[in-house]
Amino acid sequence: MMKEAKVKDKWFKLDNAAKIYPAFASKKDPATFRIAAVLTEEVQYKRLQEALNETLPMFPSMAVTLRQGLFWYYLDENPKMPRVKNETKMPCTYINLKNSNGYLFQIYYYKKRISLECFHALTDGYGAMEFLKTLLFNYLKRKHTVTSDSLRLSGNDPEDVEDSYKKYATDDHSDTDSVVVKHIKGTPTHIEGAFVHHGIINASEVNLVAKSFNTTITVFITALYLKSLMSVIKEGPIVVTVPVNLRKMFPSKTLRNFSYVINVKCEKDESLEDMIETVSSQFKIQLDKNYLQGQFSKNVDFENNVALKLTPNVIKSVFLKQARTFKSKKVVTSILSNPGIVSLPESMIPYVEHFECVLYASNPHSINMGIATFNNKMVISLSRNIKEKCIIDEFYSQLKKTTGLDIELHSNEGV
Repeated sequence: MMKEAKVKDKWFKLDNAAKIYPAFASKKDPATFRIAAVLTEEVQYKRLQEALNETLPMFPSMAVTLRQGLFWYYLDENPKMPRVKNETKMPCTYINLKNSNGYLFQIYYYKKRISLECFHALTDGYGAMEFLKTLLFNYLKRKHTVTSDSLRLSGNDPEDVEDSYKKYATDDHSDTDSVVVKHIKGTPTHIEGAFVHHGIINASEVNLVAKSFNTTITVFITALYLKSLMSVIKEGPIVVTVPVNLRKMFPSKTLRNFSYVINVKCEKDESLEDMIETVSSQFKIQLDKNYLQGQFSKNVDFENNVALKLTPNVIKSVFLKQARTFKSKKVVTSILSNPGIVSLPESMIPYVEHFECVLYASNPHSINMGIATFNNKMVISLSRNIKEKCIIDEFYSQLKKTTGLDIELHSNEGV
């Protein structure tokens, strides 16, 4: 029998989406996101560290540190051991490589919660979730009888570490019109990390409400969020950016970044029915495979530009940082990420209460939303780096009013 190919390289080029993050990441703009699992029992540090020690060698794309080359940053094998930490910071702080033993991720625990925080140059939400689920299995099996059915216990194949943007890029490019949007205004907290407001709601009941409007949960929540933003900001245009997992459209199994975004715009406040129609029509256009392929192909073509390739990394980083500051930040009001339903082997389900997806917040994207659904519990997490929370209060108020459902609210405010 032919042996499967395994990853041989101990270093990797940054994938196409990852290249911009090292250019701008800082304490004020950390480019860090969190995927977390809340268990039914208190987390034990020793078991978690042992589980991490077992999990990491099976995922070479995670076992790396960031190096600065002459022309680009790159990921290099990290021989040190990552350390699990008791959570004492706010969520989604900047990952300082000196404090993380050089790793671009950090595992935290707090009471019943296990959190994986990632620098976005390392992976996206899908890759982080696959790693976390394997970590959970290796943690739970040390005390309970669980099976690994359906889990990816390894990222050791070459396809697991490929740059799928380059693999599926074409010569056909898509152009989009960008607008200068209205942003969320508020008083900076001047605190590193984010305040997070979690709302836990029955997923199947929300789905029934969405169906009553002839739409999906993501479109329904996006429309409600746009109405909440508009009710506070008062004028448009407002644009909510929604990441899309490209693995659902292309036959990729990469554990690195392979997502793109669609930008949902509204010009004015509308009835919920009209807002849903506004959002749904934009989803339909932008979720087209050829459209998205044209979008990321344009970025790959830009990366392959000879002049850019030969520009020293120091100069290139300044250019990329300015591009983010003066262009990309101007066209987005807020970000809404819904990775979808989290699945686990049936034997693991009794030990996990719910999952959480938390995005970092930085000026001018001062409030962002992450959604995670598991075992019929939908957790909507709104993060902020400003003192004002009127948009968050407005959203949960509209959600409760529209659905008639109970929402269990939690926050780290005051911690």
